[in-house]
Amino acid sequence: MPVLLNAGFLQGAVYVVRPMVTYKAVDMGADPWLVGIVGATFALAPFIFAIQIGRWIDRGNAGRALFYGTLIALAASVGLIFVENITLLLLAMPVLGIGHLLVMSGGQTMTGNLSIDRNYEKNFGLLTFYASLGHAAGPFLGGLVADRGDLAVDVDSAFLLASLSFLVAAIVIWPLFETKRPVSGTKEKIPKGKVSEVFAIRSFGSAIFVSGSVTAVIDVMLVFLPLLGRELGFSVTQVGILLAVRAVASMMVRLVLEPISTRFGMRVTLNFGTVFTIVATVAIAITGNYLVMAVLMFIVGFASGIGQPLTMAWVSRISRPEIRGLAISIRLTSNRLGQVVLPALAGVLAASGAGTIFWLLAGMQGLSLVVTEKSLGKGKNGNTETDTEAE
Repeated sequence: MPVLLNAGFLQGAVYVVRPMVTYKAVDMGADPWLVGIVGATFALAPFIFAIQIGRWIDRGNAGRALFYGTLIALAASVGLIFVENITLLLLAMPVLGIGHLLVMSGGQTMTGNLSIDRNYEKNFGLLTFYASLGHAAGPFLGGLVADRGDLAVDVDSAFLLASLSFLVAAIVIWPLFETKRPVSGTKEKIPKGKVSEVFAIRSFGSAIFVSGSVTAVIDVMLVFLPLLGRELGFSVTQVGILLAVRAVASMMVRLVLEPISTRFGMRVTLNFGTVFTIVATVAIAITGNYLVMAVLMFIVGFASGIGQPLTMAWVSRISRPEIRGLAISIRLTSNRLGQVVLPALAGVLAASGAGTIFWLLAGMQGLSLVVTEKSLGKGKNGNTETDTEAE
């Protein structure tokens, strides 16, 4: 339960901070391209250090990663209150990203190590359900706190709210600070996991590509929906509601994900989510009506909410416990690569209108559909193999 509560409060805080950073960057004079660069820096430092973090977690430090990561995120959130120029904004976001990566790697590794094979979808569904609860509450409450009427935004009040949420997340995870994954009874040194060993696992490359494409949809929306909202004349509260609607839909699907994936298999379930995400993102690119946008965000949330827990289960199932933290960190690294490249590319596309970004997301999902079908199409009932040996 502490891991779940930590995920809820931490993700809620992150989803307060990141849209507000977009507003702050625009108020500082940033153009769409620079907004994309600011969004990308959130993932840049974690992308560099993810492998080392994964190896450290595999030495039994999942509980410490959760606590330290939450404190680092708290420090970044407090620091953002005092940031007054783009340069400092570009420095604060990677710090927040490192804290977020530590928490995600620690929480997912602990969940994977404490779960039996048949419970992966259920337990990762619960973990991401609580994360989605934070995703829903964060933008909504952040928008309410920051809304000063018309298009005026009080970002510092939102950052203060996020800091309080990070603090609660640190308090609830403290009991697990010294929790270590039991290793063999000997005192011999745990061998360092090899990246090549992880990539040799059957279907691992496909799993991380699909994971990265799903994360890209959520991340780019988080950064650029405020920009699209300003183009369309939506207030900060209205944008916060749209982001909350997406998160609520993700929560709903994650409550029923286990029976759905058991009935139809991983391949069919993933492909279902991908197809509906493509349709909804294309529709977002061509509509300007707020109520239609809300319906489309619900569809995106429901469909994209399938991908994250299923790819977590996919990676955990095919990786051995002694390298699971490294495998999960590499999965998160692939996500961060998408979070570095796509916001920067999206920032360039946004020069011709923020709606064009959603065509990019639809294209990424199309590639994901092909990769999933190629990797899992021959599997029995569309499920990944439990064999972790290299091909």
